[in-house]
This record gives sequence, C-alpha cells and structure tokens, in this order.
Amino acid sequence: MPAAQAQNPDAGLPEDASQMQLDLTDPNTLRPLTQEESLLSLQGGQRLMVEANSAIETQNYGVAAQKLQDVRQVFNQLSNFYQQLAASFSGIDNRIYDTQRKKALETAEMRDQATYQLALVHQAQNQPELAVPLFIQVIRSQNPTRDLGQKSYQQLFELGFVDSPYPSDATPPEGANQTPPDATNSNNGKPLTQENSLLSLPGGKRLMTEASRAVETQDYAMAAQKLQEARQVFNQLSNFYQQLASSFSGIDAPIYNDQRQKALETAEMRDEATYQLALVHRAQNQPELAVPLLIQIIRSQNPTGNFGKKAYQQLFELGFVDSPFPSSGRNQPTSSARPER
Repeated sequence: MPAAQAQNPDAGLPEDASQMQLDLTDPNTLRPLTQEESLLSLQGGQRLMVEANSAIETQNYGVAAQKLQDVRQVFNQLSNFYQQLAASFSGIDNRIYDTQRKKALETAEMRDQATYQLALVHQAQNQPELAVPLFIQVIRSQNPTRDLGQKSYQQLFELGFVDSPYPSDATPPEGANQTPPDATNSNNGKPLTQENSLLSLPGGKRLMTEASRAVETQDYAMAAQKLQEARQVFNQLSNFYQQLASSFSGIDAPIYNDQRQKALETAEMRDEATYQLALVHRAQNQPELAVPLLIQIIRSQNPTGNFGKKAYQQLFELGFVDSPFPSSGRNQPTSSARPER
C-alpha cells in the first residue's frame, strides 16, 4: 500500500481564498454578539428598546408592542443563559460565577422594564386584559417592595383589578403614571370594573347571565360557548389573584388575605360555570364531554363540598361510577340533567 501522505491544507482552495477568509485581527469578527445587529446581545436588545420608544413617541403602538415583545424575548433568553452559566461555574470559578450571575440579574431587570413598558402600551391600546398579566409578571419577578413592582401594582389598582393600594400609607411611587400618551380611558378610570371588560368579575358574571338566558330558550350551543368563556375568565382571575397573594405573603397581610380570598371566590365561580357546562353537555346528549368537567369539579371542590357532591351524583347517574356518595344516600332522588337556571 502506498504510504499515507499529509494533505495540503490549501489544496482545492481558489487562488483568491485569502480574500474569502475571516480577518481574525478584527475584534468585531471575533465578538459578533457585541454588535447592535446581533439578535442575542445586550446591544441588540437596547437597540430594540430605542426603536420601541421612538414608536411610542409617534403613538405607533402596534410597532411599539412588537418591538417590546422582541426586547422581552431577547433579555429573557440572555438572563436564562447567564443564569445557566453561573450555575455551571458555581464552586468551580467564583469570578466567572459572579460575573454571569450579575449579568443574569441585569438582563432580568431589563426584561422587566420592557415588560412594564409593554403593559403600558397595551393600556394605550385600551387592552387592559393584556396589561394585567404583564404587570403581575413584573410584581412576581421584582417583588412588590421594589420600585418597578410598586409601579406595576399601582397600575393594577388604577385599572380596578385590585381594590387596596400599596403601601396603604404612602403616595403612589414616582413615575407610576408614566403611561404613553392617550393611554387613559376618558370614559372611566377603572376599566376592569366594567361589565364589558374581558377580564373582570362583572364580565364573567355577565357571561353567566347570558348563558342562563340561552339555557332558558334551549339554545344549548350558545349556552356552552358562554359558559366556556366564563370558565376561562374566572380561571384566569383565580390564577392571577393567587399569584398576587403569593407575592405579598409575608409583606402585606391585608393584601395577601384579600387576594387569597378573591382567588378562592373566583375558583368557586369557575367551578359553578364548569358544572353548568357539564349539565349543558348532558342536555345535548354528550356525556363524554360532561364527564371530564365533572371530575375537574370534584378535584377542585373536594367530594364533600356542595358542587363536589353534585358533580359526583351526575357521574353516578351517567353510569360512570357504580357507588353513590355519601353511602347513606342510596335512596336519594336523582338530580335534573337539565342545566340549572
């Protein structure tokens, strides 16, 4: 066999290959993620923030919202990556660990700033239902006692999502009303207290009323749609109130208790809407759709609760379970399969 020969590293390259190779002496070539054009860099995120602010100044809220959403994604990815690197170097290289952890915190702060600005833009677009979850995200990330957390809670108070100001003995934090131009609704100061709101107790109750009217006319398709929407509203509200309660645990007892109570009340309303929806499916002769809803109620309410007992009785009547509950109720009259009005 012929002896193996070393390959010419330049073999097969065009004569002007040197012109095609990267200039390794150019620092920009070596560190591309330090450039504004990069999609994953501090400079790139800051450029997007500048573009978003320019769009806000011209009241081009659609562009501003898109830019801010991009900014949030960039800074959130950077923060997660820096945190992962910090965790990898923990106990191995303290200098790198400290640097990456600091970067993770700084980019998380920038993400929260972008989130807050995006929520204000949604207010400017008269979309408070999109602003609320963003403000709650900021509070959970920042802690209610910090400046941005206080501003976010103040916005929730002004929207009517929460009833109690924080802190109760202080004026609103400076800059809490830094909404984009024309962001306020001139018709009312608390849009989430209105029936036409997509994310409010009055809005959820309105949907329940409309569902009841549809049941009365036996328009079960319409009733099912309204009840599904009501379930979604009450479930979102319950989750948001629970998140706020967790954020204020050990910080402000009255707000914690208020939000926890609201979380329980809206969860009860969600389960009521779920029970009514299951009855509507029974009226439509669709027991396969009713069963999972009834089980959801039992898991949420506990079998000993009012709706839990009703839901189990429905499963018994449908033949999904064989034993009645409670056992002393073997001779109970069967419940109506029609939705309750």
